[in-house]
Amino acid sequence: MSQSVSHDRSVARNFLALGSGEAVARIIAFAAVVYIARALGASAYGVIEVAGAIVLYFGRLADAGFDMGLGVREVAARPDDRELVGTALLARTLISIVLVIGLVAAGLMLVPPPEGPVLAAYSLTLLAVGASTRWVLLGHEQAKHVAVARTLGEIIMVVGVILFVRGPDDILGVPFAKLVGDGLAAGLLLWWVVRRLRMVTWRPNWRLLRPLVPRAGTMILGVLCGLMIYNADVIIIRLFRESSHVGHYAAAYALISFLSNMGMAYALSLLPTLTRLGDRPEEQMGLYSTAHAQVLAISLPIAIGVTFLAGTAVRIVFGGEYAPSTVSLSILIWSIPIGALRNMPFTAFMTQGREGSILSLTAIAAGVNLVLNFALIPTFGIEGAAVATLITEAVRMVIMMRVAGRLGFRSPGLERYWRVLVAGVLMAAGVWWAGPMGWVSASVLGMAVYVAGLTLVGGLRWRRGLPALHV
Repeated sequence: MSQSVSHDRSVARNFLALGSGEAVARIIAFAAVVYIARALGASAYGVIEVAGAIVLYFGRLADAGFDMGLGVREVAARPDDRELVGTALLARTLISIVLVIGLVAAGLMLVPPPEGPVLAAYSLTLLAVGASTRWVLLGHEQAKHVAVARTLGEIIMVVGVILFVRGPDDILGVPFAKLVGDGLAAGLLLWWVVRRLRMVTWRPNWRLLRPLVPRAGTMILGVLCGLMIYNADVIIIRLFRESSHVGHYAAAYALISFLSNMGMAYALSLLPTLTRLGDRPEEQMGLYSTAHAQVLAISLPIAIGVTFLAGTAVRIVFGGEYAPSTVSLSILIWSIPIGALRNMPFTAFMTQGREGSILSLTAIAAGVNLVLNFALIPTFGIEGAAVATLITEAVRMVIMMRVAGRLGFRSPGLERYWRVLVAGVLMAAGVWWAGPMGWVSASVLGMAVYVAGLTLVGGLRWRRGLPALHV
């Protein structure tokens, strides 16, 4: 077995464990979103989304960059350092407690209801962020434990939502259900790290964190800029429109969030292997190039299908009240293949500890995003927000690929992409032709055409009845 195949299988194994768990958890979470949106109505659902968007920023502070790659890389580079794990865990927990105190006070005293109390309740979920040891398990390539904990946590959250959220008056039940679910997941992960891996020494050695503080600060700023791209539009929509508009946009973004997290799960699965190949550049570049082509092969057909069937999907899933989400969804879905490709240079930067590059490039994209949002949302509403997001992601992808190329991580040329693009064009024609037959027929035919087209051009090969991407 060649080394390249071995590395590909290692990444695939970790992604299947992490990605399948992420998929199951996200599907469960998506079901909860659908239930919440229907039970609360667009206006109250918009309040939930604004509060959640604000807390996400503070969640990145509580994480201190560890879940987003810094901690994964450090554990992968020095897997036996128990003092580092224990010290970082205590530091993150203390940070989360301080943030919770500040947000609860702000929500109850400064922000009017209903947003204020919901913000205060949502802030409690930061405790689970600080106590999470997800980054430790990913660094040890123990993705299956992360998947199990995440899934169980989402199940508990859904159960809580179904039991206690029946209408707009039950809006506070949503953040409390999330707190219980996230707390359970964090507790399970901590138990595995402490009892199974025995990776925690509870005597903190703060000197271990000193060299990481500048990198963590840079990473946090980069992640905050990325988060600004992700959800600043929600907050800006609320500045210019009613909360029901936020609800409509959030419904469109629900599917985008699910798919974006799947893309990031793949990137995190790739990170440990790519890091360990640092002293074997040819193998590292081979894996990097293959990953580019594979993420496009998976994400492109999703974007094509959703573009044609967005209206039907919104109506079936969320109901007629959310029909205004249709156009936004058909625009936003193209951020998925663009974002999947952008995750590749992000991973490359992390393998070399170049958090500064991530910060500077993401800050540029965040600035572009803010300008576009303030320019487009007042006039075009949620459709303008969707266009701003798509343009921003495209700019971000291009500049990150160019900089990564100068560092030696060259993106594949057209020869690695043409098979996927040909199959995608054939799929689009098939979905368009089958559209009048209904969404089921169009979906089935579209995927069949894509698989057949990819097979005919040699991008998909079948062995013993099982498919294997060869792009």
